[in-house]
Amino acid sequence: MEEAQLRFGALNSADVKLWLTGPSDEKYERNPIYLHSAILKRSEFLEAMMSERWSSGKSTELSVTTIHSFDEYLKCLELMYCDHVYFSNVEECLAILTIASDLLANDLINKCMQYLQGVHWSAAQETQIGDVISCLGLKPLPDLAARLEKEDANHLIYVERIIKHMVSHLQVRKDVRMEKIAEEYIGGMLEGNTPRDVVELCRREILLGFKSSIHSQDLSAISSLSKFIEGFDGDILKAACIALVEDVEFAVYVKGLLVSERYLLSVRKCLRVLDTIIWFMNAIGDGKIIISRASRNSFLTIWLPIMRDLCLERVEMRGMVDKAVLNVVKGLPLADKIRICVEWIELYTKYDIDITTPLTLFKDLQDAHYKSPST
Repeated sequence: MEEAQLRFGALNSADVKLWLTGPSDEKYERNPIYLHSAILKRSEFLEAMMSERWSSGKSTELSVTTIHSFDEYLKCLELMYCDHVYFSNVEECLAILTIASDLLANDLINKCMQYLQGVHWSAAQETQIGDVISCLGLKPLPDLAARLEKEDANHLIYVERIIKHMVSHLQVRKDVRMEKIAEEYIGGMLEGNTPRDVVELCRREILLGFKSSIHSQDLSAISSLSKFIEGFDGDILKAACIALVEDVEFAVYVKGLLVSERYLLSVRKCLRVLDTIIWFMNAIGDGKIIISRASRNSFLTIWLPIMRDLCLERVEMRGMVDKAVLNVVKGLPLADKIRICVEWIELYTKYDIDITTPLTLFKDLQDAHYKSPST
């Protein structure tokens, strides 16, 4: 009888009886299982067992002990009869793949891999697939290997193009819907299980967008991109911070808008940008950003007058401003601290702003200086 006409479990045509037992000798309730030697030869393991027990012209009996689920083992044997196999889900396929690997049923192994290479995976399932194939010592089919491959960087050029578009939407901010999509996409790139090379592309584009926004004095874009900058590490933060320090024209532009009542909307944008400046100052003082003494001095010299103007616009922000400036000042040498304190006091006194914070610091610095053994 041709293989195509053989049916799993057909008693009349079967020439093999298989008795299935568990690791503790428990018997499968559906024993014996009626099978066909022509099909079982698709398993190198079962073929070897049959060759040892075969009596010419008679049926043979096999006894197999398995650690696998009886039902899954039976399903695996049944699928050996099929030209086309189907699975309920990835987990079922992996269970059958494991048994097929034990049976050395290479044709069924390939069919399992063909299913896996085309079906949708979750992140957890992808890890599970990779772990099972690796533990079994199997070589995945090329298409499956391509999906599991983590080192293939050919897709990065397309990822980079998408990231550029998303950052552009964060800068332009003309389409609220696209702005939300861009924020979700960028946020997703910077958390979870995103590959490191993709994260680096994302970080680079955000930093370039941040610097570009400073250069073009785009306050809305700076405000939007800064929240992603804040999540970066020291190197990126340092680069963004120095961009703010070096672009004096941007600071002058912000100062001009802040004191001009004709640009109320822009003033509101300025305040959001100055929230970012306050955050950077605190990050410098807390050690999240490591920049040179010269850069710290430049940062304070450029932005202290603007902080003063901010206090004129928003009295309730004075405490935040004082804390941020104080954080940076404390990390400077004594001579720099005293100079900044004097500038700070003079700037605030000119507009009758409370000088308690800088004056207290100046007094403490004087006391420390006079009590120093070197004086």
